[in-house]
Amino acid sequence: MKAGTYAVAAGMLLAACAVRTAESIVPIDEEPQHRLKFQNQHVRLFDVMLPPGYKSLWHYHMYDGVFVNIEAAATNEQVLGADPADRAPRIIGETYFFGYGKKPKVHRVSNIGDSNYRVTDTEIVRGCGGFAQAKDGEGQTLILENERVRVTRIMIGPGERLSLHPSCGMLVSITSARLTINGPGGEEQVALQPAGFKWRDQSAPLEIVNAGNEVFHAVDIVVK
Repeated sequence: MKAGTYAVAAGMLLAACAVRTAESIVPIDEEPQHRLKFQNQHVRLFDVMLPPGYKSLWHYHMYDGVFVNIEAAATNEQVLGADPADRAPRIIGETYFFGYGKKPKVHRVSNIGDSNYRVTDTEIVRGCGGFAQAKDGEGQTLILENERVRVTRIMIGPGERLSLHPSCGMLVSITSARLTINGPGGEEQVALQPAGFKWRDQSAPLEIVNAGNEVFHAVDIVVK
């Protein structure tokens, strides 16, 4: 869906919702705890961190998104027009896709647990095209695949290496890591914290080496 079409759809959605709540409904990037960390013509990455007791503003999702759970806590979600519903803590590293491009959603989420609730949301703004299937490397397993994305889980030990599919891809870190990355631009040393990320957009595979002392756990999102 093109950006202009999304804008029209957003306006229609908000107009329809205006009579259903007396509270303001904001875009996802205006919700204070949905922090926009990266954007380009293909994706926007949000780092969502709700501390205990926090209730988000009503906000809407208009783009398809891949969500990766970073910190677990019990939450309560209320979708506009429905009753609130409690949700058990998700597993750290759990990854899922929401097709908001075809079915937008307005909701608010409260952290009803005793720890932070944290998740990354990689919105798919525009496809990359030219997707060519590649064989996954050892330490890489398929989580989900559809017409928008191909998502794999990465688990590699100290000193192990893996080649990631080109292009375009968003690597989301679930654990802290020190990586050596070899690509068209040469060698790069990268330190990642949980919810850290690395975007790639090149025609050749990107090789990553775990230069740390612990297993590197991450999710790789290839945009089709």
